[in-house]
Amino acid sequence: PGVDMPSVSLGHPDDGSGMAEELELWLKLGGVGIDTAYIYFNQQDVAKGLAASGVERGDVFVTTKIPCKLTRKGALKAVQEDLRELNMSYVDLMLMHFPCEMSKLPKEGTSQTWLGLQDALGMNLTRAIGVSNFNIDQLEAIKSLGGAQPVVNQCAMSVGNHDDDTISYCQSNNITYEAFSPLRHVNLSDPRVTGIADNHAVAPAQVALKWILQKDCLVTTSPGTNEDYAKEDLALDTFTLSEEEMAQLSAI
Repeated sequence: PGVDMPSVSLGHPDDGSGMAEELELWLKLGGVGIDTAYIYFNQQDVAKGLAASGVERGDVFVTTKIPCKLTRKGALKAVQEDLRELNMSYVDLMLMHFPCEMSKLPKEGTSQTWLGLQDALGMNLTRAIGVSNFNIDQLEAIKSLGGAQPVVNQCAMSVGNHDDDTISYCQSNNITYEAFSPLRHVNLSDPRVTGIADNHAVAPAQVALKWILQKDCLVTTSPGTNEDYAKEDLALDTFTLSEEEMAQLSAI
């Protein structure tokens, strides 16, 4: 609430290219959303790429994440370490990267980490807080703690891989659902995808990404340093899928 996010953000590169170079290209082409995390080990590269681009800090939207911590103080320290690596005094969105159970750590750590994120929000170290890889029960558990509520749940989502129940829950509870790995489990050679792409004179990958946006979700993408891919990812507002096309893609 009160924080406007870009619909498409730049994630860590999947093609082996450097994050600093990928980010410089993204910003040059007009991208503003940047998605990173402590365990991506590239936050210092984000700082370098932003500095080299000449773009002002206030003109980009930075999301990062902390891993599970077993204490509230430990979570707050993790936020401060992220900021140190990014060379920033605040980020726009700080996420808990995954529930502690996913790392075989005590379930109580999830609550402690969330309370630490609430502290970070109160100290203006982040403009908003959220989670990643959370299911409905896990979201209910942290919502029951009271205080600031999660505004984002970032999860794997693609045409071939989507948790409709969790998406619906989030959208009913004022939690923005953001997709990572938006092209995983997608056969971009599938005639249903290529046929729709031909209808709009766009690339099949653009169709897969647009489907996510028209499901009222946001997306992180990883074009690397391929300028054509980056331009495609930033041109998703140039076409609209019909209801029939959306249904065809949802059925894949």
